Amino acid sequence: MPRPPSKAAKASLYRLTLKSDQDLVLGIQKKYLEGENRFSTETVNIAGIDGLFVYGEIPNDEPAWTKHAVSVTSFQFSVRNQTSAGLLLLRIDKSDDHAYCISWSMGHLLINSTHIDDGFGLRFALRKADPDDVRSLTSHSIDTVPRTSRTSVIGGAPLGSFGLEEIGEIVSRFVGQVSSEGLSCYVKPSSIKVGDKTIAGSPKKITVRGADSLGIPLAKSPSELIADLKLIDSIVEKSAPREELKHLENTQPLRPGNPKIELLEQQLANDLCIGGSGLALSWPAEFDEEPGEVSKYRMSNTGAGRPREFDELELDCFLEILDELEPDLRLRRLRSIKVQARAEGGTPMTREIPGDRWLTYQLDFGEQRYVLHRGRWYNVGGAYLDMLKAKVERIFSNKSSVSLRAWPKQIKQKKSDGAEYIGWANERVYNDHVMGSVSGFVSLDRKLVYTAQHPGGFEACDLLSPEGYLVHVKRLDDSVAASHLFNQAMNSAEALRRQPDALEKFRAKVESVSGGRRKLPADYRPSVVVIAFAGKGASPGDLFTFSQVSLSRCADRIDSLGGMELQIAFIEESDEIVTDAPLVDESN
Repeated sequence: MPRPPSKAAKASLYRLTLKSDQDLVLGIQKKYLEGENRFSTETVNIAGIDGLFVYGEIPNDEPAWTKHAVSVTSFQFSVRNQTSAGLLLLRIDKSDDHAYCISWSMGHLLINSTHIDDGFGLRFALRKADPDDVRSLTSHSIDTVPRTSRTSVIGGAPLGSFGLEEIGEIVSRFVGQVSSEGLSCYVKPSSIKVGDKTIAGSPKKITVRGADSLGIPLAKSPSELIADLKLIDSIVEKSAPREELKHLENTQPLRPGNPKIELLEQQLANDLCIGGSGLALSWPAEFDEEPGEVSKYRMSNTGAGRPREFDELELDCFLEILDELEPDLRLRRLRSIKVQARAEGGTPMTREIPGDRWLTYQLDFGEQRYVLHRGRWYNVGGAYLDMLKAKVERIFSNKSSVSLRAWPKQIKQKKSDGAEYIGWANERVYNDHVMGSVSGFVSLDRKLVYTAQHPGGFEACDLLSPEGYLVHVKRLDDSVAASHLFNQAMNSAEALRRQPDALEKFRAKVESVSGGRRKLPADYRPSVVVIAFAGKGASPGDLFTFSQVSLSRCADRIDSLGGMELQIAFIEESDEIVTDAPLVDESN
């Protein structure tokens, strides 16, 4: 007996954020509605609901590849591409501030991305999918070198098999199995006879692909299509994510064209000035790979003609330039600025990196927290923040017994007029001060260790304690994002535990820097990494959101090395003035 024809067909479903009084045509890019090759539009009625159908072809009279083929073969020929595309837009309820858009073939190219509801398909999948039968995941790292990975398992596997980190990774695409019950593609399960009993079979499952769009079989008949859309709408609007999957929804990047970005960047522009809130100096991805010891930072495209150079890159290096501009010009200037790290003698160590990659910005807007990190906006959900806060508080509770000297002050010099003043000592001055005044400490700040895997060198720690602890130091009084420090601690621990040449050269570096007064035994292996905070309250709340992410991943990575732990220390402050410190030019 032949199988009955399917009542549904696979399609891509988008959700568009269109106010109830906005025309559906706004969901289509204007360029496809104008000009000689414009698409056709028809008002249609789907089971009593008005919709807009858009269809046509995207011509390409001479595909780009043909020129290469002619140049190689010397054979003249002519071919054409005709790409078809279709969209159906409709609003289930006239009062809804969203509409649905079914895409066929290349129809998605026509959609006005400004109105795409980010992550709609993912939200559906996380509410209906079986966490023990996941087929594919696409994930992105958000605090280290930008990384995207797609993992697929034929036949499916539990979510835990995909190796996702609970904190520090986000999922943008989820492929999994969903019960078809309630959808038009549902097929009543056949009964199974077991002995004298008849047992109903399991409902048929379907594979869905959830990202910004939802890949799912949709009904072929008008009335059943509307029923499918109403069920999908109800699930997204009213259902909570599956308990095992809900953490995958917590943090999502905002796609280019999201209307929220314009509002967020207006607030950012207002804060890009001296005294602006929510800002911190961050570090671009290149610095997660430890490019080596930087001598100067060269900043060009500042509007001042000649490039500027800084021995130390600070937040105010950017803000002093932007403070002079009207708010609507600041963000454009920030993105035009290029910063390049250079070695002694002026040799470039990195590419010229846009200014917005050097800043982190966060603000609470509309009961959500948004973060600009390495040039991209993220919506950090409340559940994610709660989970992150709990994790960081646990990390902070593991206090170290290492005894550190109080943080002194030093004489500094204003950039504006050269006047001297007294401020907190620089980190390098503090580290050298500890080494010179406390027996057993060795300052290794910027004393790089060069190995086969780190030919550019890596910084093992700021201070080596008498107990052999690797101590990394950070002041929090200027709200500097500390992600770079945590990545440094993580990379150092990994190198010294897993690379024999790194440990050998580290022992040699300690002996050399200490002038032979400190020698590590041949069997030395670091067992404790200490993050030592000074300034402000030195509490979890003093760390920017993505710095908390970096600290969480640092703790997990160090714990995974075996025989190592991360501890937290707090440095007191002192009114003592270090008189032998070099005069530094670093204030406003």
